[in-house]
Amino acid sequence: MRLVVPSWLVPGGWLENVEVAAGLGWASGIELLFFSFEGEDRELFLSERDRIINAAARGGLSLSVHLPDPLLPAHCELVELLAPAAECFVVHPPRRDEADAWRSLLSILRKRHGDRFLLEYTGAEAFAAAERAMPGLPLCADTGRLLVEGMDPASWIAQRAERIREVHLHGAEAAGGAAGDTVSPRDHRVFSGREPWLSALRPFLSDWAGRVELEVFSLAKVEAARTALKELA
Repeated sequence: MRLVVPSWLVPGGWLENVEVAAGLGWASGIELLFFSFEGEDRELFLSERDRIINAAARGGLSLSVHLPDPLLPAHCELVELLAPAAECFVVHPPRRDEADAWRSLLSILRKRHGDRFLLEYTGAEAFAAAERAMPGLPLCADTGRLLVEGMDPASWIAQRAERIREVHLHGAEAAGGAAGDTVSPRDHRVFSGREPWLSALRPFLSDWAGRVELEVFSLAKVEAARTALKELA
């Protein structure tokens, strides 16, 4: 596996976080998180774009991009700007009654930029709807969301191993969340190396060459998650 960190290590913009990630010495990549791409966020990114790409290259960091939710035609600009440098783009499933527009836009992006768009698991109902709209997309498995819904990440991933290209690795407080709940304070928790779900996932992670993002949101939490993985090994 290749350990990747999110662009939410320290307060600040994408550039500051890329520079911090490059200084860690162990991260192989960073996922640029875009929760929006309008107004001040867009202006900041446009001012940083070249420096972000250059800083990542100097630090030996591969780039992935988490696209905004919902995916909109305006986000094609973001894809165009980062396509020369990005390994992959993570997309959320469509919201209710938006499957046709989502499929149409994603089809255009895939035609332009190839098979680099990964469908992230955010909940059973949303995932099933996305699978119906566009079957067979490469996948981003999200362990926290699976745990919140009471599922075993290792089993879910094993059933789809050939399609998995990225894993968002994080823990959760408890299982049993609602299938349609895509925003929960219970996930994005630092895990320990003693948790059964993580032990069950160990064989896959050990033999896999894909991206594993430690999806917890501070430098201290990312370091703690890495330590837990080292203890697991």
